[in-house]
Amino acid sequence: MIGQSFRRAVKVGVIAQHPAARALLCRALEELGHVVLLDAAPGPTAAAADHDRFDLLIWLGTGDRADRPPRHDCFELELEPAFIAAADADYSAWKRYLRQRIESAPRFVGDSGQPAARAERVWLLAASTGGPDAVERFLAATIPTPKLALLYVQHLTSTHFPQLVRQLAIRAPRWHIQVAATGNYFLEGTLTVVAPDHKLRINRDRGMRILSTPWPGPYRPSADQIAETLALAYRESAGMIVFSGMGDDGALGSEHIREHGGEIWAQRPDTCVASAMPEAVLARGEVDYSGDVAALARRFNFRYGTPACGPQVEAS
Repeated sequence: MIGQSFRRAVKVGVIAQHPAARALLCRALEELGHVVLLDAAPGPTAAAADHDRFDLLIWLGTGDRADRPPRHDCFELELEPAFIAAADADYSAWKRYLRQRIESAPRFVGDSGQPAARAERVWLLAASTGGPDAVERFLAATIPTPKLALLYVQHLTSTHFPQLVRQLAIRAPRWHIQVAATGNYFLEGTLTVVAPDHKLRINRDRGMRILSTPWPGPYRPSADQIAETLALAYRESAGMIVFSGMGDDGALGSEHIREHGGEIWAQRPDTCVASAMPEAVLARGEVDYSGDVAALARRFNFRYGTPACGPQVEAS
């Protein structure tokens, strides 16, 4: 139900001696929608990390107190070797138990320390070539507001996806970053990033579901397909901004958003690294606003009643 509170995804550091255990934990954490900022063995790398960036530090104990990492201000969760070994028997059940252990811990869940409310309005950010820089600048200049969330679709490979998520967590500190995962919801003040491996569907209750099927067609993830499922779930409360990118992904999706009463914005083509995506959307004639990144951020802040950020740049 709208207004219900949910716990956010968290920024996690993982410290374990064995690479296989770290890989298992990182995989499960990312599938649960969390952002892994540290994956290291006990030692200098783990000790030198900026632990102020973490909400949660998970470490795999060995029974040897010397293996314990130094204490930090973020919450620490110790997992036993037997807990990791249990994943071999039933990975899905083990992952659910891992979720429970994290969610039952007293951890940071937002700026106020309170669970976050589900968003009533979601804007889709669609991008390809040149997109990461443009979107990061947009996020740095925009201010989260109540009842609003963002959904980010960036064309890239599975190999580069974890790095994109880590960069967003560092460079867009105003927004709480999570990876789209089954069972997650769009929470106010949250940027949800879509992975390129499997299709995302948004259910009637506005919850996320990751399908077992890969994205069809040339674009992974597909802005067109996500715009369609977002429009069906949020109708006039969905919006879309198309940033720099090659190809025409997002053009058909913009029609779905428009047909259900949502707004369409586009980065001005002459300010893009690759202008094809916004040009394709503009060619449909359904764009409500077009401007450079600074102008888009300024209009977004004004639209939701927050102060303008960035230099005053004229927009078309």
